Amino acid sequence: MSMTTDRDVHLIDSSPLGIPFWTLRDSGSEIQRRRRESEGKPGSPCRKGLLVTNTEFTDIPVCTASRAYQRNKLEHLAAEGLSRQQLAAVTKHVVAKACICHDLAGSTTLACGIDPDAKPAICCGPGITDFSKISTLQEMVNHIYGRLSLLTRHDRPHMFVRELSLYVDHLREEIEDYSLGLSSRVPKYFREFTDNLLSGIEYYRSRAEQFIGEKRNGFLDDLGSLRESLERMALAIPTNE
Repeated sequence: MSMTTDRDVHLIDSSPLGIPFWTLRDSGSEIQRRRRESEGKPGSPCRKGLLVTNTEFTDIPVCTASRAYQRNKLEHLAAEGLSRQQLAAVTKHVVAKACICHDLAGSTTLACGIDPDAKPAICCGPGITDFSKISTLQEMVNHIYGRLSLLTRHDRPHMFVRELSLYVDHLREEIEDYSLGLSSRVPKYFREFTDNLLSGIEYYRSRAEQFIGEKRNGFLDDLGSLRESLERMALAIPTNE
């Protein structure tokens, strides 16, 4: 089994509920979604109809991951007079949606022969990159309770650094959307978000000697890199409200 790297996992707007979640790039669901997009047929057939909530283009609610919705939405975007960058950003969000009603259960329905054509969605979380072997349930329980280590990645960032990185990446994406005129946020929101993260970094720095130990220098270097990223991003935040 090959090592899963950071490039194999990404945070994407797959959920029709509007909640980003982590997924494997080479999962059956993601491969199928990208194939449909490349063929000019984005969206999924709506087999179960559990998330039919959108009435933007229809009187009867439809799911934003459905082919019917995405076709209508993309046609509508073409007539909105968006810039090339705006159109690319909005299109990316639209076609990212996948049929989680069907695909999330795919790993079970496929294995049990209930749905031989299922394309499973794998919502793994970024921590999957720290492991690279198939493990038994007993081994996983032992790992959780500290009786066994299943970690195969020894250069992994500290959990506090990884968590901060997720917030920094999220803020960067929000600032990009704002710069394209695709966000209703106000500059005060971005300044407060940035200030809170910088305060968190300084707190971690002040306590590093107490809870990091021998890996303290690497931890502080990672914090320094995150702080530099935030300071650069802060320069792009408008000062006016």
